[in-house]
Amino acid sequence: MELIGRTAIVTGASKGIGYEVAAYLMQHGADVVITARSEKELNDAADQLGKTYGTRAVPVVCDVSDAASVNRLFEQAAAELGDISILVNNAGNSTVDIIENLSEADWDSVIGTHLKGTFLCTKAAINHMKAHGINGAVINTSSVETVSTTRGNAHYSAAKAGIEKFTEVAALEAGHHGIRVNSVAPGIIITPMTNEVTTPGFQQAWRETFSVDRFGEPADIAKAVTFLASDYASWITGVTLLVDGGTHLRGLPDYVDHLLPAEK
Repeated sequence: MELIGRTAIVTGASKGIGYEVAAYLMQHGADVVITARSEKELNDAADQLGKTYGTRAVPVVCDVSDAASVNRLFEQAAAELGDISILVNNAGNSTVDIIENLSEADWDSVIGTHLKGTFLCTKAAINHMKAHGINGAVINTSSVETVSTTRGNAHYSAAKAGIEKFTEVAALEAGHHGIRVNSVAPGIIITPMTNEVTTPGFQQAWRETFSVDRFGEPADIAKAVTFLASDYASWITGVTLLVDGGTHLRGLPDYVDHLLPAEK
């Protein structure tokens, strides 16, 4: 599954799933531009990736919800590493609240980062790949929440459902240019951030939904992304690959019960 000679952009890659995706792409030979909004975290991540793997990791600060910032990202990535052939849209954020209490600011932030960010970065990638005659791959990040519903996550679920339909349309439009567009849909992935914002009861409720009896790890998503970016997936486009340990077979735990105060 070699990616030697290819250059990837991975958004939201200073830690967690994005960092692991960058690491797997580098292990398989790709140079990687990693992005996030925190310059210090990005620089630390790039330094660690560069020391660990034999290819280059270039940090570029970017707000994926801002078109000018995204355009600068692609310009800088191309100037540093040459033609971009892989884009991984991983940047994300979330809050939990029921619709009647959900703020417009939280709605805009989540939709802007996930859905608008995926649109802006994919648009830039398709234009770049077309202009340079690159047979490329775009991998977006959806969620198991598109096939199983919970209270408290209307904005996040709406964004992820939008990403899946956007992926299908992008695959239709870009395929004749040699560009494949797919999505991965993670279930719960245990990271330091997950442990900070969830409770043991919430994690146990998730575990009861699994068919494969263990929590997901960032490497589980990174392996799926690396496959979709590689020539092993050369005739796969417009699909969403669930990577959730089987949660979609049983359904999600209720976020309101576990993560919001009882009065809500």
